[in-house]
Amino acid sequence: MLTPRQALAVLPDNPALLNEAGNALSGDPSAALPWFRRAAHLAPDQPEPHANLSAALLAIERPDEALSAGMTALVLAPGNAEAWNNLGNARFELRDYIPALSAFRRARALHPQFADACINDGGLRLDLGQAEEGGRISRLAVALAPQLPGAWNNLGNGLLLECRLDESETAFRRALALAPDDAQIHFNRAAVLLKQGRMAEGWREYEWRRRTPAALVRRRAFDPPDWPGGDPAGRTLLISTEQGYGDALQFCRFASWLAERGARVLVRTDAALVRLLSTLAGVETVLAFDDEPPPFDFHLPAMSLPHLCGEMPVAVPYLAADPAAAARWRERLAALPGRKIGLAWAGNPRPAQRSAHLLDSRRSLTPGHFAALGAYDGVTLVSLQKHAGAEDLPVIDWTAELADFADTAALVEALDMVVSVDTSVAHLAGALGKPVCILSRFDGCWRWLLDRDDTPWYPTARLFRQARPGDWELPLRMLVKHIVTL
Repeated sequence: MLTPRQALAVLPDNPALLNEAGNALSGDPSAALPWFRRAAHLAPDQPEPHANLSAALLAIERPDEALSAGMTALVLAPGNAEAWNNLGNARFELRDYIPALSAFRRARALHPQFADACINDGGLRLDLGQAEEGGRISRLAVALAPQLPGAWNNLGNGLLLECRLDESETAFRRALALAPDDAQIHFNRAAVLLKQGRMAEGWREYEWRRRTPAALVRRRAFDPPDWPGGDPAGRTLLISTEQGYGDALQFCRFASWLAERGARVLVRTDAALVRLLSTLAGVETVLAFDDEPPPFDFHLPAMSLPHLCGEMPVAVPYLAADPAAAARWRERLAALPGRKIGLAWAGNPRPAQRSAHLLDSRRSLTPGHFAALGAYDGVTLVSLQKHAGAEDLPVIDWTAELADFADTAALVEALDMVVSVDTSVAHLAGALGKPVCILSRFDGCWRWLLDRDDTPWYPTARLFRQARPGDWELPLRMLVKHIVTL
C-alpha cells in the first residue's frame, strides 16, 4: 500500500492525499502546514483540511490565520466539535475570551465526551474567576480523561481559587505524575507552596516559570551565563526585572542585598522604573531594557533571587523618593483638608501577560466602590490611578503630571497613606515604607500568604481580604472603619 507521499507522486493535486500527508506530520505542525494549506486550496468546500489547517496554525502561534481557517471550517461543517474547539483556542489566544467560552461550550454541546473541549472550557472559566462552574467542569474533565495532565492541572487551579490548598497541591502532583516536565504545572504548584509559606520548595518550583510557553521572564540571550548562586563577592551581576511593575518593585530589593555582600550590581528594567530603581542602595547602574549593558560576569532574572539567595531581605524602605519633588507635593497637599490618602482602584487592563489580563477583573474595583471613604469629612482622596477618570468620586487627580514611577513615588511620599488594590501602587507604597491598605481578592496572590492581615514583605502594609469571591462589601467596610478610627 502506498503512503500518502508516494501516492502524491502519482496524484499531486489530490486534496485527500495532501490532507493525509499533513496528518502524517502531526507531530511537526510547521512541516504539516503547507500540506494542509494546499489541500484547503484545492478543496475549498471540504471542512477537514480547513480544520486541520486551523489546528496547525494555532500550534505555531498564528492565531489570526487560525481563526480565519477555523471559521471557514465551521461554515462548511457547523456541527464539527473539533472545529469549534479550535475556534475557541484561536479566540483565546487573541484575548477574545467571551467568544472563546461560547466556542468551547458549543464544542461540548456537540460532543459531551470531548475531553479537550472540557479542559479548555473549565480552564477559561477558572481564569475568568468563575470558580464554581469552572471547578465543576474541571472535575468532569478528570472523570472523562484521568490520563490527561491538563485535566488535573485545571482541577488544581480550581481548588486553588477556592483556597483548598492541600487538595490543590494533590491535584498538581497527579498532573506532574503524568507530565513531570510540564513547566506550567510546576509553576502553578509553586503558587500553592508559596501561599502555604513553604518558601524553599515554592521558590524552587517557581524557577519553572522560565520554561513556560508564556515566556514570563523578560530577557534576551546573553553570552555570560546565569548566576548559579553562592558567594557573589567580586562578581558583576546583571539583574533583569520581570513580569509586571509590581513584581519588579517587590524583588528589586535583592539587588541591594547582593551589593552588601560584595557584588557589583547592574539592574535592567522598564524605562518607567529606571529613575526610581536608581535609588537602590549599592546598585552601580540601572538601565532600560533597550540599553546596552556594560560588561558583566553573570545574568539573573530578579524573581530567581529568593531561590538563589536563600533568604528574604526585610529592610524597608529600600526605595526613596526625590526629597525636593516630595516637598513640592507637600506644599500643594497642605492646602487640602484632612488626611491625604492616595487611591489606586484598578490594575492594568492591558498587561503584556495574558494571565495578568485575565486576573484584572477580579482584583480591580471602580471609583464608586470608595464613595463611603470619599464622603468622610476627615479625608481627601488623591488619585494614583493613571489614565482613568473618577467622575463619580470626589478625588484630586494630578496623575497627568506623573511621567514615571519616580514622579509617583514623590507624590506617595507626600501623602499620609495609600489605599490600593493588588497592583504596582501597593508595592510602591510598601517599598517606600508608606502606610498602605491593600484590598485583596478572595484567592489572594501567593505573596500575601493565607489568613493574615499583614505581610513580611512590607511591614507598613495591612491587607483587607474578600470573605467570598467577588464580594468587596466586607473588606471595604473594614477599610473605612480602620481609616476612620486611626
